[in-house]
Amino acid sequence: MLVALAAAAIPVGPSTARTVVLPSQEGSVVAKPHGNRLVGRWLTDVEVPGGQLHVQVRFEEQDGAVVAFASIPKLGMIDQPSSSVDVDGGITTTVFGRPGFRVALEWFESADATTGRFSFLEGPESLVELAAVDFQPESTPEVRTAPGASRHDATLEIPGGGELPLSLVLADVDGRTFALIDIPAQGLVGFHLKACDAGEVGSSDSMCWTLPVGVDAVLTLEPAGNSWTGRFEQGGLDIPIEFSRASDAAAIARRRPQDPVPPFPYENREVVVEPTAGHQLAGTLVLPRGSAPASGFPAVVMATGSGGQNRDQEILGHRPFRLLADRLARAGIASLRLDDRGIAGSTGDFTTATTRDFAHDLAAGLAFLRARAEIDSNRSGILGHSEGGTVAALVASGMAPDYPDAAPAFVVSVAGCGVDGGRILADQLPRIHAALGGDPAEVTRIASLQARVVELTRMDPIDTQALGDAMVDLQRTQILAGGGEVAPDIDESLRIAGLQLMTSPWMREFIRLDPAIAWADIDVPILAINGTLDLQVSVDLNLDAIRAAVETGGGDVQTVRLDGLNHLLQPCTTGLPSEYGVIETTMDESAMRLIAEFIESVGVGPDEPANGD
Repeated sequence: MLVALAAAAIPVGPSTARTVVLPSQEGSVVAKPHGNRLVGRWLTDVEVPGGQLHVQVRFEEQDGAVVAFASIPKLGMIDQPSSSVDVDGGITTTVFGRPGFRVALEWFESADATTGRFSFLEGPESLVELAAVDFQPESTPEVRTAPGASRHDATLEIPGGGELPLSLVLADVDGRTFALIDIPAQGLVGFHLKACDAGEVGSSDSMCWTLPVGVDAVLTLEPAGNSWTGRFEQGGLDIPIEFSRASDAAAIARRRPQDPVPPFPYENREVVVEPTAGHQLAGTLVLPRGSAPASGFPAVVMATGSGGQNRDQEILGHRPFRLLADRLARAGIASLRLDDRGIAGSTGDFTTATTRDFAHDLAAGLAFLRARAEIDSNRSGILGHSEGGTVAALVASGMAPDYPDAAPAFVVSVAGCGVDGGRILADQLPRIHAALGGDPAEVTRIASLQARVVELTRMDPIDTQALGDAMVDLQRTQILAGGGEVAPDIDESLRIAGLQLMTSPWMREFIRLDPAIAWADIDVPILAINGTLDLQVSVDLNLDAIRAAVETGGGDVQTVRLDGLNHLLQPCTTGLPSEYGVIETTMDESAMRLIAEFIESVGVGPDEPANGD
């Protein structure tokens, strides 16, 4: 999985959003900068201490306003919407962020040129104190619509049996060749490639392109009929690839087989939830059609996993929450799914939010749902995926700030956590490297280094020098284990990236927060399901811990191990995150049926039919 390999040097959170590609969201609406002179796509390389950051920013006009997006792969951002865009005279400032850090790009307009300045606004002290760096952005043409543009499709055969469809779009503009890459399964569309030296790969028509991510991928091509053939290289991978020419240069239209399509036997209503913290959460309320039971429909509010997620929990071309809402509605169950704070249509600051903050938001969603006339407030509960399982446990145990009496009727944990995040990370990383076929000695060393990182992050205060050193050692070891090369001057950039991740408010709380305390204090029915091939949240470590905690508190829990399913509840081969995007199934049908049947059963007497049937 191309971009996932790039992020392999960063510890993986329980949701792939922290590791793979952040799903594209709607950008922030702003005033038009400088008569829209910035509208279009801009590329630049920013030289920061310890390495180079490749940056792509695009400004688009939407409904008379301008929105901004940035891709900075080495910082884990792909098509990330701007959290703010400010225009002051001849300067436009765009701010982009992930949990724990923010960066600013200032754009200076003159009569004949555009220049820029890059700076870190938030993160570890060593990162924020770096001096601002000037850059010279390059405006790029609209490659896909340029005269003579051509699209070439290929399927990359991934070791282990996976397949990854991708497309290359080429166009000659003003005597120069430009290239875009589309990888729909990873949510990557229209990413500009950098030209590189083809060396001695063949004829004068040979081409070489670099995908500038954490571990750069290189695509070398030779003409083959009216298309191309060549090799794809990244880290230790060296894979032959053959392209075929497509009929046009448009992006591949991709719909997962399970993705719901109209007509729908239910109603979708756009709603806004207003938590007491002052921000707004945009969402979709799904109501089954037909006559509701006298007391209203049973209902559920969904909590996403870690990382900035929209209401569909969209990732790698999959929209699992949209699919689950569809299946539940067909079973007569209403649902509410919400964009995370600061993501898509929701306001608020995602970058500083912690697990307890997300519990606050979920509880607000439940309060909103229970107040609806169409909903049975006595059969309304909550569902959380991955970290969202911990979020749901906090709400159900009365630990959500400002909502101690949220009182859900039930809790569903999907691939949820039963132990603190430090144990999750210490278990997760070596298991992933082992599944990748890593040398046992290397896996053991990675496990030891990861445990050291977790131990240092648990400290209060954190010894940033020691933690930075540990992160450099861990990331260097991972890069080498993956077949990559470690540049002599990379340590500072590894230190910065590692510290900004591990000292973020979210990570510090995630590592220290023990969900067992919450699970033990829940007195409503609980369904906890985990896949046996989940490499991110281990079924053995977490499902047994949830059961033990609930039973210790005298609660009611049903735990189910789902054979052959991964972290997203997809049928899989290895469970590796690199499979998520290439598996066509979004969520196993049996898992969704299990969830629906559990919700239907809550609050129904032994002789009473579910949903008033």
